[in-house]
Amino acid sequence: MSIYENIAATRDRHSQILSSLAAVDRAPAALKSHDAYLSDLRDELNQTNRNLKAIQKHTQAEREKHASYRDSTVRRLMYRATGKRADFEERADKEMREYYSAVERENETQARNEMLETQIGEAVSRKRELQRACNERAALSDELEAMYRSLFEGPTEEFPEEDAQEQVTKTAQRRYGELSERLDNINRAAQCLAKAQLAIKQAMLSLFEAVRHCERDIWGFGGLLADMGQQNCLSQAQQKVSQTQMLVNQAMRLDRHVQPLPAMNIVQHDMISGLIFDNAFYNINFLKRVQQSFNEVKLAEHALGVQLRRTKSRAADMQEDVGEATVTLDSAQKELRRIREQAFMQAAEPPPPYSEKTSEVESGLEAPRM
Repeated sequence: MSIYENIAATRDRHSQILSSLAAVDRAPAALKSHDAYLSDLRDELNQTNRNLKAIQKHTQAEREKHASYRDSTVRRLMYRATGKRADFEERADKEMREYYSAVERENETQARNEMLETQIGEAVSRKRELQRACNERAALSDELEAMYRSLFEGPTEEFPEEDAQEQVTKTAQRRYGELSERLDNINRAAQCLAKAQLAIKQAMLSLFEAVRHCERDIWGFGGLLADMGQQNCLSQAQQKVSQTQMLVNQAMRLDRHVQPLPAMNIVQHDMISGLIFDNAFYNINFLKRVQQSFNEVKLAEHALGVQLRRTKSRAADMQEDVGEATVTLDSAQKELRRIREQAFMQAAEPPPPYSEKTSEVESGLEAPRM
């Protein structure tokens, strides 16, 4: 079968392969950057797990000390008998505060842990999709290469134009891969910032509820329920602020242009102090501190919104660069295919048949007459 017949026989399949390759061409670059992202998440989860174990151990120790003062009637009577009841109450209050502080840290770390596990689950699912695309791309590339090998015979050094164009195509492929990886990182950074924006809005909502509890407490309509409501809302706000900071840190690692947020300090409610100093002055002062926390989070939320818009803008600009790189690569590949097809035709075209008469005519000689 001639080269022309071989090319005609494989032309349709060749077009199908190229079309399928275009759909999965970004898969290797995307998988590479995604693996780095997943590895970063797993490292962060491992660190959080270590922190959680240490915090849980500390919380258990604080729980035991708190329980020993809360439930020890004998110890309470001994302090009272020796005239040191105030010392006992002070120590018991201290143990209670330390215990609740440890519980708060444990809850915050556990919430961060759960968010990381969710992110890892989503990332693993996405990796499976990218791996399937890479496998498909590898199979198509192997088939295409086998097709070229079956058609393109002869040493490549005989076709310098094809070699030169192949280098141009490889350069375009490298640039396309680099830009695609950067685009993937920026898009993931934007996703992290979008999740952070949701978390910080939830923190603001919790702080707003804490302000309402404080206002009810000032007017004497809250009491213990208002104090518990304040503590719960502030605890939730602290967890969401911690999640926001974690997500922004992830975005900063993915995109160096992402900047840290302004400081967010969430005031924590002290149940013991609230019970001891439950008066209008204390409640008004605490309300101001909660409002200050709300203002700090609101400022950070505005800064986060600016960061998200800028990141999306960078992603749009990078998408244009990737589009230009795609056009350049597509053009280079088409030119390479054209040159290769031309080389196929030249390699398959047989030389003109040799004859003695043709040779003599071309040399300007005539055969002698008989």
